[in-house]
Amino acid sequence: MPGESSQSLTFDLTDLYMTAPAFSRAGGSIADTVSQVQSQLQGMGAFWGNDAPGQKFASFYVHSADALLQQISVFAGAVEGIADAINRMADNYGISEEANVNKMRALEQEEMQ
Repeated sequence: MPGESSQSLTFDLTDLYMTAPAFSRAGGSIADTVSQVQSQLQGMGAFWGNDAPGQKFASFYVHSADALLQQISVFAGAVEGIADAINRMADNYGISEEANVNKMRALEQEEMQ
């Protein structure tokens, strides 16, 4: 068919399994950083002051900072989840590859008989 590649798609299961932990570490690192930032911000207290400009800043900052840190935490979990997905994909690919090899062997055996 026009536009189709003649190259086949192959996976190296070892490479896949070795790649997955990098995503776990990256997600964990992001989550740890969020925790550190939250602790540092809590330690600073209400650093914006009690004057009118400080209160105006606080009126949007507190909610926005909390929302941003929450979104980054969700992102950290998603990055960690990539590791699980890679492992599942490698498991499924390995199972499929083994099944295909077994089918080929069975066909070869049938041809020999």
